Amino acid sequence: MTLEVIDPKLLFRDEIANLPVYKTGTKFQELTEEQSKQDMLRLGSNENPYGPSPQVLKVIQESLNEVHLYPDSTCTDIANQLGDMLGIDSGRLIFNSGSEAILHAMTNACLRPGDNVVSLVPSFPIINIFSAAAGANVIGVPHEDDLTFRADKFCQAVSGNVRMVYLVMPNNPTGSYFAEPEFKKIVAAANPETLFVLDEAYVEFAGDKPDYPDAIKILEAAGQPYISLRTMSKAYALAGMRIGYGIAYCEEFATLLKRTSTVFNIGGMTLNAAEAALADQAHLAQCLIAISTEKSRIEQEFVSHGIRFFNSAGNFICLSLPTVEQALAIEAGMQKNGIFTKGQKGRGNEGVLRITIGKPADNDRMLAVLSALI
Repeated sequence: MTLEVIDPKLLFRDEIANLPVYKTGTKFQELTEEQSKQDMLRLGSNENPYGPSPQVLKVIQESLNEVHLYPDSTCTDIANQLGDMLGIDSGRLIFNSGSEAILHAMTNACLRPGDNVVSLVPSFPIINIFSAAAGANVIGVPHEDDLTFRADKFCQAVSGNVRMVYLVMPNNPTGSYFAEPEFKKIVAAANPETLFVLDEAYVEFAGDKPDYPDAIKILEAAGQPYISLRTMSKAYALAGMRIGYGIAYCEEFATLLKRTSTVFNIGGMTLNAAEAALADQAHLAQCLIAISTEKSRIEQEFVSHGIRFFNSAGNFICLSLPTVEQALAIEAGMQKNGIFTKGQKGRGNEGVLRITIGKPADNDRMLAVLSALI
């Protein structure tokens, strides 16, 4: 006699059972094994190709003899270090295993069934999944034909009954951003109780844009509640260590959010590595200059070939393509040539292809393959 297997979907809330799958990309390790004779280029996950500070590697080695010990669950040392760097009270900081974990905790804690969230289209798609899991609705504001986002349209969206604004700046995957006058208009249009979730995973790379706004300063001047989500994965090159942090508008907000987190959510080795990375600002500056220089060079190549792309303040460039099918076909073609990029759905049925800025030789190879495919 064979027992009938219970449908697992019956054991979950409907919102969870019907969630879409987030595309994380092809497993790099598996393709490396299949194509071991080919040098694979990771230009699909916006990693820092120059790696972390040498001091980080040294600290990791020194931390190996402490892996049997629990870490400091309060993250006191790194909170004090980062608070001094940012000029804020360390009590306003919250840490977790990546900024996505903080976003997940926040959507679970703050969103209610039927709530509205305003975001850009396209943007980091995880907000759609987290919001749907909480029973909330995402209102997407798409870009214009000229590949810019209109602040007035975003103002219209946030002026209604909105619980949360999820604004990625620089935006992922496009790299777009609202300049200071535009961002001020958006904040002024929002309800005073609307929570601004400012996802600033790529903010360190925006230093080469003279009109990039100090969004936190603007939000604080307006008295708007906010949390800025940042990560050590991108500019600081600690993607494999998993640590992100949030800057809350007040200590009480951070305290309430911390109550939803698990204990010991960041390993001791990761904490030590992050502290070492923050301490070596010279290494960070070198990486940012190298990436900015290469981004400008690649953009000039795209212009000369008539390739449409968004104005990016991140460590990546995003191409605009007529269909999502074309974007995925180019992604597949690049992958066959050993180059990882990220193709995904854009506005409507349009597609986008996000390409991480690599080292000069890697970028030359990417340009040669892409020009043959596009």
